[in-house]
Amino acid sequence: MKSLKALTAAVMLAAAATLVAPPASAMMVWGNYDLLTNRYNRASWVWFITPCNPHKEPDCADVSAISRLKFYYEYDGIAHLKDGRYTMTVDVPDGLQCPGHVMPTHETYIWDEVSLAGTIESVYDVGCFGGPPGTQFWTFALRRL
Repeated sequence: MKSLKALTAAVMLAAAATLVAPPASAMMVWGNYDLLTNRYNRASWVWFITPCNPHKEPDCADVSAISRLKFYYEYDGIAHLKDGRYTMTVDVPDGLQCPGHVMPTHETYIWDEVSLAGTIESVYDVGCFGGPPGTQFWTFALRRL
């Protein structure tokens, strides 16, 4: 009898969870986010995400990124939403960390509107010490502060 009550309670809880779960098309909430990534090893990042001005289009986000410790340059970008994924490209003056110096990169951030998980593609025209051009990939997730 107890197991039947437990099963009934579990089914009811599961049904209630589906009723209060956010819709798959839930929009990203504007505000501050931790950028959780394996890309940086000396500092963590905070993104401040707001609607694009002046029209505040729902498919456009303005991103301002600051390093918690001032080891890296700050950057800003505009992210556009298409098919549930935001895409933002930025030029980062110190994106390629070389021993003793830094090199610029062109970076593309793509993340899912609902899960807030994504990838970073970092492209550079010249590698460390005059090396060949290249591309590096990382993953990231955004966590609301």
